[in-house]
Amino acid sequence: MKIAIIGAGLNGLACALMLKRFGLSCTVYERSLGPRDSGTGIYVWPQGVQVLRFLFNNREFLEHGKAIEFLDTYSREGQLIHSQPVRPSGLGIPAPAMMFRRTELFRLLLQELGDGAVRFQMGCNRLQDLGQKTRVSFSDNSEEDFDLVIGADGVGSTVREFINPNLAPYDTGLVASRGMVDFGSDLLKSDRCQIFTSAFSRVVTYPLDAHSNYRYWFAAYQHHHQPLHDRAGLLKLFAELPSEVVRMIAATEESDILTHKMTALTGDGAWHRSRVVMLGDSIHAMLPTLGYGLTLGLENGFMLAQALIGHCDDNLDSALQRYEIRAAQRSRSMLKVMSDMTDLYYFEEDRAMTPTRISPIVNRFQDLALTTVF
Repeated sequence: MKIAIIGAGLNGLACALMLKRFGLSCTVYERSLGPRDSGTGIYVWPQGVQVLRFLFNNREFLEHGKAIEFLDTYSREGQLIHSQPVRPSGLGIPAPAMMFRRTELFRLLLQELGDGAVRFQMGCNRLQDLGQKTRVSFSDNSEEDFDLVIGADGVGSTVREFINPNLAPYDTGLVASRGMVDFGSDLLKSDRCQIFTSAFSRVVTYPLDAHSNYRYWFAAYQHHHQPLHDRAGLLKLFAELPSEVVRMIAATEESDILTHKMTALTGDGAWHRSRVVMLGDSIHAMLPTLGYGLTLGLENGFMLAQALIGHCDDNLDSALQRYEIRAAQRSRSMLKVMSDMTDLYYFEEDRAMTPTRISPIVNRFQDLALTTVF
């Protein structure tokens, strides 16, 4: 089977390695000069860490990130509101959550794939349905036919335009600023994600390294169609948070802060058409409210690989249909949980952040952990 993966983001590279582990060869095509990387951090839930363990076929990759065991939510005064273990007792979850530098996870995946697995400066411009095959027109003016095309080309997906021409990402009304900085503080812990809530906004921070004070943080707020904040604006917006949180942002170089409006997708619409299928942000881009985006994409990739190697019919129709049924149902359930948590964090007064409001949403999230691919 001749397979193309469109997009060399983390999900595209992970999907390629997934197929390789299941004995299917493929080529990844990427529009840019090199791997797509935002230069910040990426959080992976235990469900995703188990997929990565399968992909890398060892535990050494864990040494390149930082284990996260708790998610703690604080008031703007720094008082603990809610603490949630990442691995609740009784579920038998055999992996921690992990925080990685994006650049490091990219490097590990590319290294495992080997030379020649990714063809850069070959963006997908157009897809043509040929029945049992799909023709891809690339940005270098070449064309090639494939038995299967997998869209992992993110929120601005060209593949999605082929499958769902009228399905576009929507403006969430929120902005995210992200940064990494070497910053030590008694308040900021080395084993947990810490969420500091403010008025219709919040700052979240994670440790990135087991041997240093290097941290990742992101700050999110409503944009109201106004100019986006620079570092000075963020410091003013979050001035009422604990001083250590404010100093962490202040210690980050302006040039190292990435800021953008956040768009999202609902996971609705078709996930495949003919011999073209999607996974990850190309079909269900979600807000980083609980940091589940990459993990859900890894789950998608595992389900797709299972469907491809397990089908016994003469063509791929039933395999792709089975993948869509499984992946779409789970993804939409997870997206609903994330949407409810997003509404609580950003569209209600911060006094609404109480254990009574947080716990039911977190419990729904944990219930979904019982039906993961591992």
